[in-house]
Amino acid sequence: MFQNLASICRGQSLKTHLVCDRTSIRARNPPQIKYPHQEYTKQLEISSLTSSFTSPCQPSPSFKFSGKYTCKLFTFSPQMVNTLKEKALVKCSSFDVMVAHLWRARTKAVFSDPDEISTVMFALDIRSKISPPLPDGFIGNAVVTAFASAKVGDLGEKPLSFAVEMVKGARDRVTDDYVRSVIDWLEVHKGVPATLNGNFYVSAWWKLPFYELDFGCGKPIHYGPIVSGTDEFVLLLADGSSSANGGGISVWMGLEQEKMEKFMVHVYEI
Repeated sequence: MFQNLASICRGQSLKTHLVCDRTSIRARNPPQIKYPHQEYTKQLEISSLTSSFTSPCQPSPSFKFSGKYTCKLFTFSPQMVNTLKEKALVKCSSFDVMVAHLWRARTKAVFSDPDEISTVMFALDIRSKISPPLPDGFIGNAVVTAFASAKVGDLGEKPLSFAVEMVKGARDRVTDDYVRSVIDWLEVHKGVPATLNGNFYVSAWWKLPFYELDFGCGKPIHYGPIVSGTDEFVLLLADGSSSANGGGISVWMGLEQEKMEKFMVHVYEI
């Protein structure tokens, strides 16, 4: 959408070969739900006290000014990301290790009972996960929610590799069969991501080519939301200042003041 808008603003035409047909990822009839899908919550089970990210009565997520949360941007240089990958002691992607690291740091800030369960959810692109894969030029959302859960005590006491393996397992669990089951479950239950009880959701924007957008005034020096009304939605953004060196990663998130202070103690423990 942004690429086409930028092209129009520059006085050029729309990009060609766009695919809008979503029939290949529609629900089956009858539905064939094969997995429990704990990563989602049925809307009927959501009370009025739920957060703005999961409430069906508000936009999801709800971006608005709020005095309840402190929003901060944490930047990880390419060297810092590589250090985390070395510390993980297992082969992993930058995404795997960043989600695992944030999961551990945020769990220490938000949870107090070591026997509680902490869950991280993240958006997973299904374009290459389903069979046949979605064609090049397919536009619109094509993501499902993957998740990993562990005891708070295990995340704090076990090494980073433990969390990394959990994240990798969550990603590998999403197969074509799993995606089809998700689509059918959502068609039946109209659910939303289960960001309840201190759990949170990560969405990676850093590989989206926002820095390449030119609306006629040159390329941007920064992109991302301004504020958020929720502490459950975390964004991973590209750090433009280090793009010449392979690109760093910026973490944009909000937390209540006391929790944010605790998070800041752990987020740069590398």
